[in-house]
Amino acid sequence: MTVLNPAFAKTNKSICFYYNEVDSIRELLNFDRVVLDPSNVTDKQISELHNAGISVYSYISVGEYDESLPDYLKEAKRTDNEEWKSNIMDVTSPLWHNHIIQRVEALKKRHFDGLFLDTLDSFNAYADEEEDKAEYDRQVEGLTKLVNGIHSVLPKLIFNRGFEIFDKINFKPEAVGAESVYKTYSATDDSYSDVSESDRKWIMDRLNHVKSAGVEAIGLDYLPDTDLEGRVELAKRIAALGYTPYVSDGMLYGMGVSYTYTVPRRILGVYDGNLSEDNGSAIHTRITTPLEYKGYIVDNVNIYDIDFSKVDRSRYAAIVFYPEGGDGYRQNHELTEWLKSHVGYLPILFLGNLPDDTEVLKAFGITSEGELEAPYKLEKKPALSKGIINPVFSPKDKLFSYKVDESKGFKVLARVTNPNHGSSDLVFKAPWGGVAVDPYPVTSLNNGQDIWLLEPFGFLDLMLNLPEIPAADASSESGLRILTSHVDGDGFPSRSWFKGGPLVSEVLYNEVFKPIEIPQTISVIEGEISAGGIHADQAPELEALARKIFELPNVEVASHTYSHPFTWNMSDPKSHLIYGEFLPVPGYDHVDYDREAAGSVNYINTKLCPPGKKVKVFLWSGDADPSKEAIDKVEKLGLLNVNGGNTMVVKGKDSLTNVSPVIYWTTNGVQVYAPMMNENMYTNEWTEHFDGFGRAVESFEITGHPRRLKTIAIYYHMYSGTYQSSLKALKSLYDYALSQEVTPMYLSEYAMRARTLYETGLAKTLDGTFVITSTGIRSIRTPKSYGYPVSSNLVGFNDCEDGNYLILNKKRSYVSFKKNRTSNPMLKSANGIVNKWQLNNNRIDFEILAYIPLKMKVWSDKKCQLVSSHEFTQSSESSVQVYETKDKGTISGTLICN
Repeated sequence: MTVLNPAFAKTNKSICFYYNEVDSIRELLNFDRVVLDPSNVTDKQISELHNAGISVYSYISVGEYDESLPDYLKEAKRTDNEEWKSNIMDVTSPLWHNHIIQRVEALKKRHFDGLFLDTLDSFNAYADEEEDKAEYDRQVEGLTKLVNGIHSVLPKLIFNRGFEIFDKINFKPEAVGAESVYKTYSATDDSYSDVSESDRKWIMDRLNHVKSAGVEAIGLDYLPDTDLEGRVELAKRIAALGYTPYVSDGMLYGMGVSYTYTVPRRILGVYDGNLSEDNGSAIHTRITTPLEYKGYIVDNVNIYDIDFSKVDRSRYAAIVFYPEGGDGYRQNHELTEWLKSHVGYLPILFLGNLPDDTEVLKAFGITSEGELEAPYKLEKKPALSKGIINPVFSPKDKLFSYKVDESKGFKVLARVTNPNHGSSDLVFKAPWGGVAVDPYPVTSLNNGQDIWLLEPFGFLDLMLNLPEIPAADASSESGLRILTSHVDGDGFPSRSWFKGGPLVSEVLYNEVFKPIEIPQTISVIEGEISAGGIHADQAPELEALARKIFELPNVEVASHTYSHPFTWNMSDPKSHLIYGEFLPVPGYDHVDYDREAAGSVNYINTKLCPPGKKVKVFLWSGDADPSKEAIDKVEKLGLLNVNGGNTMVVKGKDSLTNVSPVIYWTTNGVQVYAPMMNENMYTNEWTEHFDGFGRAVESFEITGHPRRLKTIAIYYHMYSGTYQSSLKALKSLYDYALSQEVTPMYLSEYAMRARTLYETGLAKTLDGTFVITSTGIRSIRTPKSYGYPVSSNLVGFNDCEDGNYLILNKKRSYVSFKKNRTSNPMLKSANGIVNKWQLNNNRIDFEILAYIPLKMKVWSDKKCQLVSSHEFTQSSESSVQVYETKDKGTISGTLICN
């Protein structure tokens, strides 16, 4: 972090004041300390912030009561704050003291680290030192007593002003802040203005007094979110005075600028909730994957429920509308008014259809001339070609005529005309974003496939013009593609077609689980193998085999439910289910989601797991499309949950529509999608071509090149052990995967990384250094145009086809870039998990957990000597040193590079 005032470096910690609802901690991770409205943050979020090393302070108003005043406090009221519509309280009142202390005790129980004491000077509204000094002194004494009492309950306190009591209290606060050093805000008319010279001198005199007492001074100023550059410059000015800066909007509803500031990564993705759930919307299934790859996070928002107080430029980079229908535009008057007044505020992309309000269209420079009669002829610019097919029009199609003026900064990329000289601009780039209306951007083929009619990455780049940013990446570890393997328990009791008809699970034990010694996550369905299940007579044999599998040192234990529900949507009527609602477990007549999750996990932990092992992962069954309530149930068990998504691409079926996002994020919890679909999808629902799973190699290749979209994930069911052909196909996938440069890990280890993909902080310091904060993500992809990374706490990077993959092993990393690679030795890649990488001059102490014999590559222009208790071979590849050992497990050593 840049130290702008070396003399004040000891307190040079960033701070954020944020009073809006905390829907995610991702932006708060960018600061060392955060001050939050306690009613807008959950205990779980407080815990997550603590896990990332963030100190969490609660806002508390010491001199005012903001809500409707309860009867028991009415005697303690002195006057009103007209500007903020609050009650100014008597700070000498015992009633008020008791109320505040009780609140502080409640906040302490919620594990806030400290408090931000606001309205400490509000008593000045009713007590004037010149008019009645005795009364004024009594108020100061009462306030001093109250604040000392607060400190005795929760010692870490930050003051907002409170200059009247600063020299009277019996402790030193953590910091004292003051608003409006250079810029101020008026809530009355929502305006920003300069602070007068006299007011600034008054504030600075008092803040300098705070500093002279050895206490941190904070300068809190205000500028609108449309002026990020101004905010950064203002923060630098405040920091130059020796104060910790924070510059934000007047209501403190967005993210501001301290020593660090947030890089906006959110995309507001608007769908129509009357037509689909958010995870079934076109926004989630079509748009999220390419934007997620670029490092952005799509917030799915129902078009009827947009809260515009939360749409700001400090967090959001763009808006994408894809409601798949026009009703949402017509029924949301607030939306149409907001659109008309916010052209150019954020890049906006309209997909599928446009609002039909002529005033909205006019504001965006679009004219509509009603329906355009068929037949249609397509005119398309070469930029949209690139091997993508053209839409097919029929005489029954009905398109609307939209036109833009290319002399005003619009660029038409696809247009249709008709014989009557009518036309419609279907795809165009606009000064404010862009448009792609039906049949663009995605169409459905006769075989049921949905395919992109545009190259999605280039299209979104062109339309939204998003900055290239460091992208949190869940596909890689230690510079290499992650390899996982996991098995759904379906078919565990089935007999195979091998000689003697052994159980399919026995076949897999002998042919895959035991001999292929990489991490494997394996599950069972309780109702299939237990004494109370479908195959009660076989339970002793089945449970014994499950125990034998779980005893393998390379096997991680998972649950695949009790009865294998075929749907997890708790409100689903279930009338459409082909196989019924669940497996016919005796005595089980309806799905109990607690029994499916907690019950099955308890059964496996107590009946099947060897000592030292417990269930770590819950694998969704059936449609693997859980409701938010179901995700919440599993999260509360402390388990990771995986499965779902729909990633299955092969040659001839390789549209990005078939590649799902990495996760489905909700405020309740996170569903980690299976990185790749299972053999069922490659064998026509297990009805033919039982060797078809071998084509998953095509999926691995397509999702690895030219962009690394997914891990290599071998995901299948127990019934893959049924036939010689299916087993051969399965084993060929392991052969392929282990022939690649990969980092194997357990599914739980992958899921721990993936679930924090969106909860990774990305910020900049005031000098432009990137700050990356995450409790799970250990890989960041940066564009090659950035150059080479420079960092004191970065493990290294691998230069790959689609960028440089930075290797992290700290919760927070500071990274800048330069044209040439640093001369310091850095890790290029390793096929294990880096637990320690400590650089001290020319010496590196390392510890790597490798599930296969360790191979690591090190960037170094000098030859390095490796000292370790393990035997290594060494070779060179240009400026890269290669070290290999036949050992696996936890490998430690020291590299000395002279």
